[in-house]
Amino acid sequence: MTKKELLALLRADVVPALGCTEPVAVALCAAHAASVLDGPPRSLRVEVNDGIYKNGMSAGIPHCDKVGLEIAAAIGAVLQTPEKGLELLDGLTDEKLCEAMALVDAGGVELGLNERARELYIKCVILGDGEESSCQIRSSHTNVTLLTHGSEILHQSAAGTDSGESRLLSELRDMKLSQLRALVEECTETELAFLMDGVAMNEELAAWSETRVSGVGPAAGLRKHMQTPLLGSDLPARIITLVTAAAENRLDGCPKPTMSSSGAGTKGLVVILPISETARAIGADRLQTVRALALGHLINRCINLHSGRLSPLCTCVLAASTAAAAGIAWLLGGGDETIGHAIRNMSGCVAGMVCDGGKVGCALKVAAGSVSALLCALTAIEGAALRPSDGICGETGEESIRNMCRIGRRGMEHMNEEILDIMLEKRK
Repeated sequence: MTKKELLALLRADVVPALGCTEPVAVALCAAHAASVLDGPPRSLRVEVNDGIYKNGMSAGIPHCDKVGLEIAAAIGAVLQTPEKGLELLDGLTDEKLCEAMALVDAGGVELGLNERARELYIKCVILGDGEESSCQIRSSHTNVTLLTHGSEILHQSAAGTDSGESRLLSELRDMKLSQLRALVEECTETELAFLMDGVAMNEELAAWSETRVSGVGPAAGLRKHMQTPLLGSDLPARIITLVTAAAENRLDGCPKPTMSSSGAGTKGLVVILPISETARAIGADRLQTVRALALGHLINRCINLHSGRLSPLCTCVLAASTAAAAGIAWLLGGGDETIGHAIRNMSGCVAGMVCDGGKVGCALKVAAGSVSALLCALTAIEGAALRPSDGICGETGEESIRNMCRIGRRGMEHMNEEILDIMLEKRK
């Protein structure tokens, strides 16, 4: 992989997103299908895989006090603005929300679970006045693989990304961490300057609840204890509070966007905020900061390529927090071995945290992952690495990543089924 290709991957991967990615992706699928109709949508049938179902069931919707995939699909169908991508909910007005709610209240939205789909899958079929359209999204949250109007196929493509991007992602998956680090260190401040937009965006998202009630209150509770002996105001306290607030606001439907990473907004804030706050604490210059952010985003993407986009494990912690630990270790002066040790320490610390869907409670999970990232980086810098013989720890950072992801892909094969059963029982 060349530096130019690495920068292209970063620009494609680090993009703004509004709202929890899974309901937004469902809204996007419905928007694509509705946009080709000649008239208004009358009813929708939405089918998703277990990961989308689980992560969207309790997630808040921006500009809306409702949660869930049914209302997300209805909103997408009435907005009909797929060209906005993951920011399409930014165009939601009170009038359009009323239209979407009327569609849901009339029983016009049917949601189903496709138990056979192993990767990310969304299908939306919309009936209008004597016409039908459909859209399928597969593999990634914005990857439309089929769009039809009646019997006419308007667009069709393979489930994967385009061949050029697929090649780059395949290379990234198999690259050594040392190779990634070396490429990042070739990048100039100007080339990576766009990554600072994510810092400003995610800090603004975190600050949104400073003057408003949001979620169920974890961020407000933590802010109350800042500057006190119980929590203090040091770096771990600031990281915990920032990440908790940003995640809680996002998953409660805050109308502020977040800068995503590897297709997920929460992963973006978990990569960005611990690294940027550490950089600020040590007085790192802008070049050091953007290079640490770049390394974090790339390692996050690499781990997600090993784990799959919607693992039974919480990849906001497994992937994004581990990537943050690596970025912090580099920022503190660590070389390749130290970066590997930070990742090894994370594999012996937070690996195994399950994903039980996107909701405001994720704020506490990612706060735990983020402070663990700092602790694992600090210990690695001091030469305190867990033994490779410990549990699932690997000899190298790459081996530790493979071991963590193996637990999610193979060791917890039936975990999603059990989590979904519990969630569906509560819904009944």
